[in-house]
Amino acid sequence: MNDLKFDKVRFWIILVLALIGIGLCVELGYIFYKTNFLTQYAPSFCAVSELIDCDGVAESSYALSMGVPNALWGLILYAIVIFLLFVDRIQAKFKNTIFDVFKNPRCYIAFLGLLSFAISMVLAFISIFEIKKICALCFVTYFINLFIAYSAKHKGFFFMEDILTTIYDFIAGAKKYFALFIIVLIAFVSTLFYLNDSLIFSPKLKKQKTQKEFFEARKNKYAVAGNILGNKDAKVVINVYSDYNCPFCKVVNIMLHKAAKERDILVNEINYPLDITCNKKIGSTLGGHETSCMFAKYALAAKKQNAFWAAANVLFYENPYDINDLFNKISKANVYINAQKFVEDIKSKEIEEELQKDIELGYSKAIKGTPIIEINGIIVKEGMMHYDELLNEIDLAQKRATK
Repeated sequence: MNDLKFDKVRFWIILVLALIGIGLCVELGYIFYKTNFLTQYAPSFCAVSELIDCDGVAESSYALSMGVPNALWGLILYAIVIFLLFVDRIQAKFKNTIFDVFKNPRCYIAFLGLLSFAISMVLAFISIFEIKKICALCFVTYFINLFIAYSAKHKGFFFMEDILTTIYDFIAGAKKYFALFIIVLIAFVSTLFYLNDSLIFSPKLKKQKTQKEFFEARKNKYAVAGNILGNKDAKVVINVYSDYNCPFCKVVNIMLHKAAKERDILVNEINYPLDITCNKKIGSTLGGHETSCMFAKYALAAKKQNAFWAAANVLFYENPYDINDLFNKISKANVYINAQKFVEDIKSKEIEEELQKDIELGYSKAIKGTPIIEINGIIVKEGMMHYDELLNEIDLAQKRATK
């Protein structure tokens, strides 16, 4: 196996390439940090056009693999390469240790270089055809990976001896240190699952992922059935001005239901239908809101039977076409409503007055559209807001209320 050892020229070529790769990955890591953690930043030197844009690539979800920035994966790769270059010196100093499993480091470097280049080509394809932006620095590292593989390979064009040697040695090492191998494998896989799920390396992507839950939901998995959402004695009271035909209102509705499970709050829904049938304040009915006044009366009538939120969630997500359909869909949530009383309440003067009271309250706040979120009497957002922003506003209100 002497021919699998490093000669001086190959050693220095691979070392220089690895050091260049580390330098590029540090720069790419800084670009990733800027684009994912800072709200304002100066464009990178390699963000020169719509196509050649390192910043744009770094902002995409493809800048991470298993929750880890690709720049960090690159640093790990080049660090391993450098370790393998010097592993014979380490073996000489620490004999009869785990380091002895690295019998053919040159083959391992060739294998890692080839594997990373193959992955790089997949990333290049995604960059060109999916993101439609090119990170020039990334492409340089792709070819560094290829040059490292070529510089370390034993013989033959297809690296077969390097690949097979690496696989055989890996299996032998795993068998020899089986318990340690399993522990490390479990720790590694668990860490990757955690990073991929938590997205701690990319708060922007985490925010997008969180919002995706609310935008793509076809039903409210946090739904409650009665008239109270949250803690009736909470110091933080949220009023949300809504229309049951408003697409953003149903998104906010799920957010508030989830927040009520995570924070000590009370949520009240104030009806503000964008329908001139009952709301003369808006001038004209918005398209798609022709049933908004009727839906608001349905919800208020259900409230008389302690089924407000059960009805509200059906109205938001299932768009019942008549009262019978509403009853059927509410009953699926194991909520009973007396049909006769419900119909009588819908037509009652009391429900009409309650609806007008909600509308007047909204008008007094100069509300013109929905959703509007009001926390402890202060309007904090007109329209959509991110879930983490909502939690932040709730936490601030909680601190003020506590003081």
